[in-house]
Amino acid sequence: MRKFAFCILLLFCLISAAPLALAQSRTKASAAFTYFPEKGEDQYNQRITNKTIPLSADEFVILSRQAIDSYTVEKYNTDLKKAWQATIPLKETETVEAFFKSDAAATVITRRTNETTQQLYGYHINLQSGQMQEATLLLDAPLKGRRASIATSADGSKLLAYRYHTDNDQQIKDISGTLYNGSLKKVAETKYNLSDVFGILTAEVKVSNSGEQYICLISDNMNRLTVRQYSPGVKSAKVMSVLVGGVFDGIKVYITDSKFELMPNNTLYGAVLTAEEESGKYYSLKAVRFDFEAEDMVFAEEFRFTPAYVEKVTALDKNASSKRLEDIYLSDLLLTADGKLTVIAEKKYTSGGENAPYFAEELHLFTYDEYMGSAWSSVLLKQQQAPADEAFSGISYRANVSNNTIHLLTLEDLNGKYDLYLRQIDTKTGRTTVPKAVGLNVASDKNVAYVKDFTAWLTDKNVITVVRPSKKAAGLRLSHIQLK
Repeated sequence: MRKFAFCILLLFCLISAAPLALAQSRTKASAAFTYFPEKGEDQYNQRITNKTIPLSADEFVILSRQAIDSYTVEKYNTDLKKAWQATIPLKETETVEAFFKSDAAATVITRRTNETTQQLYGYHINLQSGQMQEATLLLDAPLKGRRASIATSADGSKLLAYRYHTDNDQQIKDISGTLYNGSLKKVAETKYNLSDVFGILTAEVKVSNSGEQYICLISDNMNRLTVRQYSPGVKSAKVMSVLVGGVFDGIKVYITDSKFELMPNNTLYGAVLTAEEESGKYYSLKAVRFDFEAEDMVFAEEFRFTPAYVEKVTALDKNASSKRLEDIYLSDLLLTADGKLTVIAEKKYTSGGENAPYFAEELHLFTYDEYMGSAWSSVLLKQQQAPADEAFSGISYRANVSNNTIHLLTLEDLNGKYDLYLRQIDTKTGRTTVPKAVGLNVASDKNVAYVKDFTAWLTDKNVITVVRPSKKAAGLRLSHIQLK
């Protein structure tokens, strides 16, 4: 295994020494856009982060809240000509939980509650005609206990609606649900007995295009990482498990954050951040590839957050009030066509209080080759701030992988220019371009100027986004941006 090549990319030092580059983009089409801000229960973990879904290089569907009591799904082409619109009326206690598409339909999942029950409903919308079927009841569960949830396959052909069964201490003992196809027709009832797993605190479900279900568990009081694979028609599960926390060199360590991603090649990847129990300091990043077909777990080399690493990171931000890593969360697991995995963690926080602003700052990137050997790491510095009512809806970043390049799009104020900025990262070398202004000249007043959830790449050069340019500051615009 190659030694870990550590490189800190001092982008902002380069920016201060030279003018910012322009991305040479142009707005190919633009249309007025109605937007009602949504403030969810958990600002750090939005339920729907992608509200624009590409159908092809020329068409897309978009989910938006255009009234207090309804959502709409709309289909557009790249000239922003609307093909159809379907309206989903919401009851008083109904919230939108998921949005995805299959080959034939766009689907919206909602959750309704009353005093005793929670119900998941599916709205199936034909992609050609825009015709919406009557809402389908997918799951009915007691309101008491953990929130019911949804897992969908990447191609939208499989949907699992499931609920948790817990003991009196809210510890997960079982998971049950129903598997549906892309037309919301029932395929099978499912039940996962987890009573033999000790101390489950989090359980996440993934579903493959062929119907396999993966139960991803953090157990043993935040020390063990376990994945169980259940295949259609097979009663027994395949299990892979590894102890991640414990005592290392006299230091007790536990899992503080985790993220799993089922990739298009049907391989599951997981990453965890660990921290020292006594001090709370970040200890390491660990990444794992779960290859159930080969019945093999492949472990990446542990990346330690050594004092030298922390010193280099904190030295990047001259305004940093702390000389330790803080508020770092796993945000993305990205896989290139040739099998390179990039793990991205982001610093995100709020300063506290009801009306306190939100911040999104440096990105930590760790890339592994196709054998899970350590390739390179880097830190990209950014400084983003948003008011409490917007939270992370406009700040943070949007990522897209094309061949061996990661494209990162952010809203930032650099050298007095408030705009969307594009960074491009070569996953072979870690080389990152300086931020390039897209050239939209985003409005910089106190009103909403950019909504990240609607940003999507149709191709590596064509981006759909919702933004308010300063020249048209009257309202938000749905825009098709072409990068050159």
